[in-house]
Amino acid sequence: MSVSLFPFGLLLVGGWLVWWGLRRRRTLGRVPTDWRRVPGTVIDVGDGVKVPPRIEYRIPDGRRLRVPGPLATPFAVGDEVSVLLDPADPRRARLDVTEQEAVRLVRILLATGGVLVVAGAVIGIVLL
Repeated sequence: MSVSLFPFGLLLVGGWLVWWGLRRRRTLGRVPTDWRRVPGTVIDVGDGVKVPPRIEYRIPDGRRLRVPGPLATPFAVGDEVSVLLDPADPRRARLDVTEQEAVRLVRILLATGGVLVVAGAVIGIVLL
C-alpha cells in the first residue's frame, strides 16, 4: 500500500467502524420492558469454540427450558445467570449477559473507529 493511501485507509476503516457501531448501538437495549428476569443455571460449559454453554431456566408453569450462552464468556457448571424471557412466550429467552457483552463490543468498536479516524486525519495532515 502506498504511504499516501494509508491515511485514507485508516479514515475509511475507522469511519466504517464508527458507522457500524452507531447502527448497532441503536438496536441495543431493545428488550421489551415487560420481559422478566428469571434465574438460570449453567448446566454445560460447551467447548468455547463450536459448542455454546447451555443454561437451564424454569418458566412459570414449572417446566425447565434451555437457552444457549455466548461462546466467549467463561462459565462454570452451576453458575447462576440472569435469563430474560418473554412472558407471552417463555420459550423466547436470552441471557442478560449477552446484552451486556453486546454493549461492551459496541463501545470497543466506537473507540477503535474513533482512534483510527483521528490517526488517519493526523497522518494525512502530516504527509501533506
